[in-house]
Amino acid sequence: MALRALRPLLLVACLPPLLAAQTKRPITQDTYDLWRSILQPTLSADGRWAVYTRTPTVGDGELVARATDGTTEYRVPRGWTGRPLTSVNGTPFSAQAATVTSDSRHVLALQYPTKAASDSARVRRGRAAEAPKNRLLILALATGEVQQVDRVRGYQVARRGGRYVAYQVDVDSAGAAPGGGRGAGGRGAPAAGEGAGRDSATPPARRKDAAAPLVLRELATRSEVRLEHVTAYAIDAGEQWLAYARGGPDSLGIDGVYVRHLATGSETRLKAGTGNYRSLAFDEAGQQLAFVTDADDWKAEKPRMTLYHASLVGTRQRPGVQPATVAVAADAPGDGFRIADRGALEFVRAGGVLRFGIARTLPDSIPADSLAERAVVDLWHWRDTRPQPMQRLQAAQDRNRSFAAVWHVATRQFRRIAADSAPQVQFSEDGRVAVATTGVPYELDAIAGEDANDVIVYNTVTGAQARVATRIRGNGQLSPAARFVAFWQQGRWQAYEVATGKVRDLTGGIAGVKFDQETHDTPGEPNPWGIAGWTKDDARILVYDRYDIWELDPLGLVAPRTLTDGAGRRDGITFRLIDLDADERFVDPSKPLLLRAFDNATKYAGFYRDRVGGSAAPERIVMAPKSWGNPQRARDAERFLVTRADYREFPDLWTGPSLDALTRLSDAMPEQAEYSWGDVELVKWMNLDGVPMEGLLYKPEGFDPARRYPMITYFYEQLSDGLYNYNRPAGRNVINPVVYTSLGYLVFMPNIHYTPGYPGPSAVKAIVPGVQALIARGIADPKRLGISGQSWGGYQTAYVITQTNLFAAAVPNATVVDMYSAYGGIRWETGVERAIVNYERGQSRIGGSIWEYPERYHENSPLFFLDRVTTPVLFMANDADGAVPWYQGIEFFVAMRRLGKEAYMLNYNGDAHNPRKYANQKDVDRRMQEFFAHHLLGAATPDWMARGIPFLEKGRDQMRR
Repeated sequence: MALRALRPLLLVACLPPLLAAQTKRPITQDTYDLWRSILQPTLSADGRWAVYTRTPTVGDGELVARATDGTTEYRVPRGWTGRPLTSVNGTPFSAQAATVTSDSRHVLALQYPTKAASDSARVRRGRAAEAPKNRLLILALATGEVQQVDRVRGYQVARRGGRYVAYQVDVDSAGAAPGGGRGAGGRGAPAAGEGAGRDSATPPARRKDAAAPLVLRELATRSEVRLEHVTAYAIDAGEQWLAYARGGPDSLGIDGVYVRHLATGSETRLKAGTGNYRSLAFDEAGQQLAFVTDADDWKAEKPRMTLYHASLVGTRQRPGVQPATVAVAADAPGDGFRIADRGALEFVRAGGVLRFGIARTLPDSIPADSLAERAVVDLWHWRDTRPQPMQRLQAAQDRNRSFAAVWHVATRQFRRIAADSAPQVQFSEDGRVAVATTGVPYELDAIAGEDANDVIVYNTVTGAQARVATRIRGNGQLSPAARFVAFWQQGRWQAYEVATGKVRDLTGGIAGVKFDQETHDTPGEPNPWGIAGWTKDDARILVYDRYDIWELDPLGLVAPRTLTDGAGRRDGITFRLIDLDADERFVDPSKPLLLRAFDNATKYAGFYRDRVGGSAAPERIVMAPKSWGNPQRARDAERFLVTRADYREFPDLWTGPSLDALTRLSDAMPEQAEYSWGDVELVKWMNLDGVPMEGLLYKPEGFDPARRYPMITYFYEQLSDGLYNYNRPAGRNVINPVVYTSLGYLVFMPNIHYTPGYPGPSAVKAIVPGVQALIARGIADPKRLGISGQSWGGYQTAYVITQTNLFAAAVPNATVVDMYSAYGGIRWETGVERAIVNYERGQSRIGGSIWEYPERYHENSPLFFLDRVTTPVLFMANDADGAVPWYQGIEFFVAMRRLGKEAYMLNYNGDAHNPRKYANQKDVDRRMQEFFAHHLLGAATPDWMARGIPFLEKGRDQMRR
């Protein structure tokens, strides 16, 4: 296969550039569906195998396991993993990542129904029970043998293990299920998941959770144990125990929580009683189990949960598995509160504290017919901290909100930590210290754009708390050893010492260095560059400036120093720390650090190594005209896996013993060589204020510098850092350079330099001289220039065409044209008022209200200058756009129509700011291509431009395609 892929490339290389381009295929919409991606790559712990899913945009994917040192490769079909949305309100599908067992012997993954099977089921429109089901794939890496288990709901394996897999299966319509031997529920038991334990007369609050058979399989021997009527299950991290909850008909008397010792097969029932059992949680050592159950309150109309705890090792006097006992009783949270039934339940890393959630007792819902003769009204109150649309969007979150609480294992002490005034909490590894960051005291101030937070530190043992910082930016960050809380205040990093209560300024004395984002160009206060991490025992905190990494002593005894020796600022390289071990909570000073590096001038990227406390400059590993993914390192071997790409190079997987000794591991898209692709270069010019600018120029395959091309300008803020990014063929409401260069266009992507208060003129000052520079260079045809943008870029596109007649066609999608009316609107996807987040302090960069700067709102609104427009426009304004009010599109269209100017508006019914439905994405892409082809290439007028689509014919144009 490799030789067949090389031969056409060798032939093409011998042809003249223009002829070579002509022998390659243009990229069409059919190409989009076929283009593959590498998803969820991972390394086995021993570094000998890379595992990933290779999937097309639309269609069936495959599981790939490839030896990292050799040519052995296994491929197994995974079914329909490429599933675009077919409805505007659908939930995006994401295939579950494959699992490599900790012993590096097996790969487990779900195999989904094929696209053909799914399409057939959809056409039949049968019952859910008849829909195709998932399978479990078990791949033995030593032999390549694949075992399949039908009708699997899901599976679990131990984080540190590899002997067992536990999986649940769906029962078929006859009540049978695949899997192992005879079930523990015995013959004649009602089919789990088919109504076991349910009764139509049972109040919803007292209905049993759906159950299904659970199969425990030993991977090496393939022996299985089948357990019926299982509602929840978990395997501990060290693969010692399987815990499972059962719920069946009351006549069976099986309800409860059980543990099975995996080595011996012995089983113990920890708790019995009719009810539901949820949130099974082991501690890290596999010595404790916790869960919640409503069994103790089952006879109540609305049973409440009780928190239970069980020791799996016992005590010296009473060793072994112990029955579960009440940790926190159902009534312990107090009036109006309850133990959350589905909230997070977990032990802290050290195991001495159990974290769980406390939720409000919900009032009965109002019967729908009770308001038939009553008013139904939303009251918008001027003192509401959240506007009504936000309250509506967050209603489910508010109903299900839980507040963090702790239970100390040794003292059996329960303490509630979080509250309405401080809802979000982070805990130390031993659970004895907690930190909350809360903006609740300043919610009314936020209406005027004054965002601020307080930081509260709790002692979960004594219940003491202290408000250690007020009106800070961002969050307080608890150090790994819980000695300090770091926070950003008044442009400085500060550290609160938990033991003494002292606050120290860590960066105020460093002259000439900004730790906030000096590239920030919106009116709001800039955020810091961020925290890289903490060293062992909290000895140092590592923070970023624009280029370098700094070591700061949180006690203030040792002077600050740059870990990267100032090389970043000196050479214009941005260094950022890479975390190769997700389980490591701190930076180990004894080990070398891996740094990501980006050269801001050349756009080269790569990796360096350095050390905490070292005196030398960072050591370069590799810098190249490439873009890199996040590298992975094998847990037990010096073996790396990373994606590498540039504009022409597909982001395949590369592996090696170090990042400067990589070999390509995958070849996921060899067909790319068959398509006209083009190239990209970095271009520079001066804007109208004399500020140096840069941008990207994408050129067609076989580009001739002596020829003038049609050119489309597309932009959004700053895009030039993406010089070496790969762009996969795809189409929606933006300009994809790969697609448009394949069609013969130049694509110009200029950066924009903003003058505060004047975003529209800033765009004109950057874009127009950039386009003129390319005309002067002799490559852009001044009579065939197009311009396009989406959202913020759409607004600026609409503004630019009111100030110049340079462009022959424009596509300003999802645009604002009237800042006055948009100022008073709502971002419906979040419920946020647009005034602050968009205009006064946000991306629109006006810098104040319409009462402070009425002239700026007028001067920056395209609506008031549309009479000057000579450029035909096509634009999208969707009626379910949650970011930009679609009535802005209506204002745009009505004004252009009133002025007698050529304009076409697309409204994809019920779709969002960026279309979600795949058919809508392809439709707007097609119409944009046809619009530009007509105005820039002289193509025939498409029917929809010539005659429109009358309402009574809506949809017929789609049926004809």
